[in-house]
Amino acid sequence: MKKHVMFLLICFAVVLAVASIGQAQKKITGPWLWMIAPAGPVGGAAVTDVDTLKKASGGSVTQESVAKNGVKAGSACGKLNWTWGEISATGDDNVNDVVTKIGFGKGDVDRHDSWAYLELDAAAKKGVTAKAGSDDSIKIWLNGKVVHKNAVDRGAGDFQDTFKVDLIDGINRLLVKVGEKTGGWSMFVGVDANYNVVAVESAGKLSTKWASIKNR
Repeated sequence: MKKHVMFLLICFAVVLAVASIGQAQKKITGPWLWMIAPAGPVGGAAVTDVDTLKKASGGSVTQESVAKNGVKAGSACGKLNWTWGEISATGDDNVNDVVTKIGFGKGDVDRHDSWAYLELDAAAKKGVTAKAGSDDSIKIWLNGKVVHKNAVDRGAGDFQDTFKVDLIDGINRLLVKVGEKTGGWSMFVGVDANYNVVAVESAGKLSTKWASIKNR
């Protein structure tokens, strides 16, 4: 009897592990183009709708312009340039890890906003399920339109929000803003569809397909 129970427990643990791996594989790890900017004395949920990107660039770059038209690697925004970085599919501080790796900050960076941009090459499809998780607040644009927003101060190590998006045929521009207050800084985004992650290398260069990702 004990052996039977132990066998069932092991099987259950294996199923959970496989499910966890499958979910992690659905997260879009990039590489993304990254930018950060100071979010004032508070940060997080309080500035979810504030375009701190515009303030950091002196008005030359806005959230709406990036969401609608995209951005090139190496393009300037204030004192920083949009830089490629791949984000981990796990962990409760994965944005901070990227920020450190690409040289935007060191240690825990508090009261800042991050923007992550990439392009998905996909077939047209309406009502596609998308998921997101964030520490703290999150705002997502797809093809120039806000498709999800959650002005909240919270921790995150996985998906938390579910919403629907409409994919167009060809290039889909995806921009994700995460507002960090204090502590952990994380981002998780996934789209339940087949797509290629496309990386626009820099101004004047052609787009290249980095990876083909099948989520079904």
